[in-house]
Amino acid sequence: MIFEIHAERSINDTQTLYYDNITNTLTNAKGEVYEYPEDQRIKPRSPLTKPFSKTDPLKKSKEISILKIQLGLSCNYSCDYCSQKFVERPPETSKKDIDAFLEKLEVLEFSEKRGLKIEFWGGEPFVYWKTMKPLAEALAAKFKSWKQKPQMSVITNGSLLTREICSWLYYMGFSVAISHDGPGQSVRGPDPFEDPAKKEIVLEFYNIMKQQNRISFNSMLNNKNISRLAIYEWFAEFTGDPDVRIGEGSIVDAYDEDGLNSSLTSLEEHFKYRQTSFNDMFSTNGAINFDSIANKVDTFTRDLLSHIGSGYVGQKCGMDDENIIAIDLTGNVVTCQNVSVMETSKNGEPHLGGNLADYDNVELRSVTHWMNRANCASCPVLHLCKGSCMYLDGKYWEATCDNAYSDNIPLFALSIEKITNGYIPVTIKGEGLPLEREDIWGTIYEHKEKATRKIIPIKVVSEVIGKIDDVDVYGKSTVEV
Repeated sequence: MIFEIHAERSINDTQTLYYDNITNTLTNAKGEVYEYPEDQRIKPRSPLTKPFSKTDPLKKSKEISILKIQLGLSCNYSCDYCSQKFVERPPETSKKDIDAFLEKLEVLEFSEKRGLKIEFWGGEPFVYWKTMKPLAEALAAKFKSWKQKPQMSVITNGSLLTREICSWLYYMGFSVAISHDGPGQSVRGPDPFEDPAKKEIVLEFYNIMKQQNRISFNSMLNNKNISRLAIYEWFAEFTGDPDVRIGEGSIVDAYDEDGLNSSLTSLEEHFKYRQTSFNDMFSTNGAINFDSIANKVDTFTRDLLSHIGSGYVGQKCGMDDENIIAIDLTGNVVTCQNVSVMETSKNGEPHLGGNLADYDNVELRSVTHWMNRANCASCPVLHLCKGSCMYLDGKYWEATCDNAYSDNIPLFALSIEKITNGYIPVTIKGEGLPLEREDIWGTIYEHKEKATRKIIPIKVVSEVIGKIDDVDVYGKSTVEV
């Protein structure tokens, strides 16, 4: 689709641009194309496999480049907008399952030339410390002959880190991300850094790991925590390091009712979020260390100047890649690391796609490719949003789509400003694009708030259901109206 962009350097210095999101081409009113010289263009990545849906399921290859291991969904916290909060907990596994798990892995093919990343996921992964440690060591032994060892990583809330665990992570070569929302942590849930002893351990670990670029803090944004600059300043002060790395950095997806309540719900919130997002990045020239956000802008800029079309756009999470797989310790193949084999997707299909023991019949009917979504192909931020979450549907998809547009249109504007040497998009017009999406910053047209979904106060019950390796863990949250 062709979009007409009105962009301004100042009130008296404007330009009309045209953007084709299918060919990924930007031209000015004279028909001149913004592009790299032919010999400087990046080469296209491998094109997508056929679009998938519940009637045409996603298949997986045996040749694996990223292995996501779901240790279990139990956690010692119950954070407000956690994507796993309302998910049914599957039966727990333990270190007794490791040998059978490794045997089932033999059906998959790993290559040193292709490379391998192994990710360990919870719940909170260190709830499963007594399983994770021997499992990771067994996997390291499995690939000990490789000169280029598999890259191992883990994301943790940081509350269970001890000096013993930190030392093990360092010597095992792990990359570690600590989930924390900086000044907005109270919206997410408990703050482990309020414990002076835990804070000391985390900062010691950070100072050691940062020397090898193997640690970051992962922050999510929501309607009460919208400034990346404020988050960066919080972590720079916390660590004493102006170069502190911050991962993730996008606004939350609406996985459930709490996700809906953390979403941008009014036009005022959407416009304020877009303005804050752009200003935070523009005023600092992107130097606020949200690596993934800066990379999105840079990648889109390079793709646009190289005309990498929509046929090469994969899903945001990467789980559409046939070489990336999420499994639990019983060999079950699932949609992604955040779901349970006990649950159905928002499209009504099970998240369980099969088992390694019958790999040829593994297929995921729980997901929908962006090409099979109603409006993705006609969206100007397709190349940045990348179809958002594959398994959401209904009201959860609609809220997530709205969040994603407001999250990505400022990044789109940053890229255009960079390419055109200073022209900032103000409006973007395309067939069927709603007025609140045309008016990027909410400054051109008069907008009347739509009737929004009434938020009924609910009581969320999260109960400690037992212990795993002496750690109290919560069960599936329930709602009492």
